[in-house]
Amino acid sequence: MSSPVARREAVRDIEAICRLDLGSRELRRRIADRLTRLVPADSYCFGTIDPTTLLITDDVSVGLTSAVAAAAVHNEYLVDDVLKFSVLAHSKVPAGTLSAATGGDPESSHRYRSVLPMIDARHELRASFVRDHRCWGAIALFRGGGRPDFTPADVDVLRRLSAPVATALRRTVHRAPGGDPAPGPAEAGVFLLDQDLRLLSENPAAKLWRDELVSSGTELPVAVLEVAALGKRTTLPAHGRLRGGSGRWLSVHASPLSGGPHPAVLAVTMHPAPAADVAEVLLLAYGLTPRERDVLARVVAGLPSRVIAAELHITAATVQDHLKSVFAKTGVRSRRELVATILDL
Repeated sequence: MSSPVARREAVRDIEAICRLDLGSRELRRRIADRLTRLVPADSYCFGTIDPTTLLITDDVSVGLTSAVAAAAVHNEYLVDDVLKFSVLAHSKVPAGTLSAATGGDPESSHRYRSVLPMIDARHELRASFVRDHRCWGAIALFRGGGRPDFTPADVDVLRRLSAPVATALRRTVHRAPGGDPAPGPAEAGVFLLDQDLRLLSENPAAKLWRDELVSSGTELPVAVLEVAALGKRTTLPAHGRLRGGSGRWLSVHASPLSGGPHPAVLAVTMHPAPAADVAEVLLLAYGLTPRERDVLARVVAGLPSRVIAAELHITAATVQDHLKSVFAKTGVRSRRELVATILDL
């Protein structure tokens, strides 16, 4: 069991990592490397989360296979269980162990019975990273039976790291990728999946879009599997966003099909995300206040300050004050730069 001094040092080290100007995947790798020196784990999955949909947009994992990823997604979205990431995101303590969540009876958990045996694990520690009531990431740590269970002190470390890690992950959303993104295919990618979320077939464009994604060795990225799982659960199309290795945002849609040789095949389509979708997550990532978002939405729509003031029942001077704050948070100097940044022009 780690000492209080070691825990304080680890928290300080990770907070320092969070202040570095790193891309999302490198940031998560460094945080996980330092965290697992204090809280050893045999395997882990560290994902970024869309604060609107609460779906994973990208994952960095160690010790997990494509089969494990598919089983974990099935559990997360299609089975009643404890300690779901979406629940942790709204909990007073956004971290917990599987053993504590089941009252000391982990066998009662579907995930314990179906997912953990696939990686020879018996213990799990989960946490969501939340800032300003918005979840920007989540991590699951696993240990085999030869190790002791995670402790309340381990949970407390992740609780203390929730806000600083969320802040760092939020900042990476609007971090410009290195270099110019390579152009994607002209058409949408289409995947057909079976009931177990296994890939049956894909069109040529889908293969190109899949190469754009970093999938941690899995057949399909966890973010795609999550949207597919939601599409399987409902008769309405499911939708999610994910970010490719180049920094490009993609939209993913999934819905069940009828007929054909395979029962209830799922169709998943992928294409560049429309500007409005990207703008939505960017507004949250910049940490704008609700009133600042109101002003910005009207600036993007091309409205002058006097019209914005009239619509929001504030003075033109107040509109300018809000704009100055938005400029400072987004790092721009003019309305034109602001619109170009938000709409990725």
